[in-house]
Formats: sequence, structure tokens, C-alpha cells
Amino acid sequence: MKEAKEQRIRALKDHLRSLSDRKPPPQTEPTTEGVADIPASLRTSGSVVTITADGRTGKGFIVDGDGKIATNFHLVNSASRIKVSTPSGDVFLGKIVRLDEGRDLALIQIPTKTPQYFTLGDASSVDVGEDVFVLGSSSGGSKGLTKTIINALRVIEGTVLIQVDQQIDPGNSGSPFVTHQGTVVGIASYRMGPEDSDAGFGVGVQELKAFISGQ
Repeated sequence: MKEAKEQRIRALKDHLRSLSDRKPPPQTEPTTEGVADIPASLRTSGSVVTITADGRTGKGFIVDGDGKIATNFHLVNSASRIKVSTPSGDVFLGKIVRLDEGRDLALIQIPTKTPQYFTLGDASSVDVGEDVFVLGSSSGGSKGLTKTIINALRVIEGTVLIQVDQQIDPGNSGSPFVTHQGTVVGIASYRMGPEDSDAGFGVGVQELKAFISGQ
């Protein structure tokens, strides 16, 4: 596992060096829920779920057709009961498959199969200055969308992180970072990154893929 993590970090550093001579596009004011340039496929996504675990509430998203859900460690760790609510109104009890405290990642299982789930993207396609959408609204619904901009790609305490230009609300923890093409490039976590930062952070998709596969 240590060797695999070192390889991921080396790959990110190589990618950052390849971007060193490129300038990000001019930044505009963040665009929030309901804007016209949000792809219709993201507006109607049924793959983001709301998770309630011993009074803690956050988000997660379905990553395969067998009902596996990626979310944050801090949301479900030590919970006696994990309730998963889907946008269609179904409610399931979730079971923990694996946990990773260092990367703030959790994988849980619900007892259902689904044709709707997110595709995990390629980490090499993530670029500084690109837009990503954070799915999940702390005010309630699972379909809320916020458009953010990738400010930096960083390695903090050995974990590859995506830094965006807006803070992550605790209620949005576990939401996917999704591109215009509808693929996931990270998972939001308000626990990751410097405590005094006014930016938001998500764990990079390369970390998420490794975690899901058991690395």
C-alpha cells in the first residue's frame, strides 16, 4: 500500500510539472445552483444520496451497480446506525465495507442494485482552472449543485487533494466533484486541508479508486 501511495504521489508531481508553464483561465465569480451551464445529466442525477449516522448528516454517491457508496470516514465512523436516503425517496440501512481515516474515506453498502451510478474519472485529466460541480446541498436535497473552480492540486500528509475556490460545508461532505462530462474527479471533505484555509478540499480520484479497490 505504501508503494502504491508513493507511485500516486509521484504521478501527481509529474502532472503538476507538466502544468507549470500553463496559465489557468481567468476566474469568474462562483456560479451556484440552477445556472444554465450545468449539464442536464447532473441536474437529474439520482446517484447522490443523503447519509445520516448517529445525528451526523452528509452526502455520499453510488459508485457501482451493486449499491456501493463512497463517502467520508468522519461521517460514518463508529456509527451504530447508518441511514441512506435516495432522491427517489427510498431509505436503506448502510453497512460499512471499509474505512480509511487518513484519507477520510469510507465505503458503505446498501441492499439494492441500481443502474444509476457515477463513473470515476482519470486523474490526469484534472487541471488547475477547470470547473467542477459539487453535488449535494447542505440545505436538504441531494440534487443541489454548486459550481466551483480548481485552484490547486496538492499533496498534504501523503494524500492527493483537489483544492477548490469555495469552502466545503459539513453537510456537503461526501459529495462528488464532478466534471462537465459527468465523471467524478474527487470527493468533498471539509475535514481535509489546512484548518485556517478559506478554500475547499476534496480527496483526488486516484486516492478514491485505490481505496475502493482495497489499496
